[in-house]
Amino acid sequence: LFVEGETILSTEHGPRGGDEINKIIRNKNYGWPLASYGHYYYTDEKKYFKSHSNHGFKEPIFTYIKSIGISEIVKIPNKFMEEEDLENIFFISSLNGMSLYLVKFGEDYEKIFFSEKIFINQRIRDLKYIKKYNFFLLALERPSQLAVLKIQ
Repeated sequence: LFVEGETILSTEHGPRGGDEINKIIRNKNYGWPLASYGHYYYTDEKKYFKSHSNHGFKEPIFTYIKSIGISEIVKIPNKFMEEEDLENIFFISSLNGMSLYLVKFGEDYEKIFFSEKIFINQRIRDLKYIKKYNFFLLALERPSQLAVLKIQ
């Protein structure tokens, strides 16, 4: 989860092809386990509703149709790259995709302008910004390692 003021964003590890980014709004239903843009893993007999809104659910802001094994979402602070405009830009880590995704949200967090893949070649279990040192710490899975992402 990312929380800032009244804004809550979540990453949802979905079924095969249904990883989501959602803006959480009080009293909204996001459809799980009835609606997903993914598919059941071990059967073709069951199907999810593909449209969330047609069934009274809130649509995701974004869905990775090819599952990336979405994990952490972290806002990139302006201090990280001071020359760049980092307004509403985030890192999203992945397990299956073995990548970081650089994602830019609209100012109201209702849509995504881009999602760019940065291949790391490791499953990224967790991601944290360390303000004191102005870098990101990545928890990698295989083998268990820590990595530092820093602008030189």
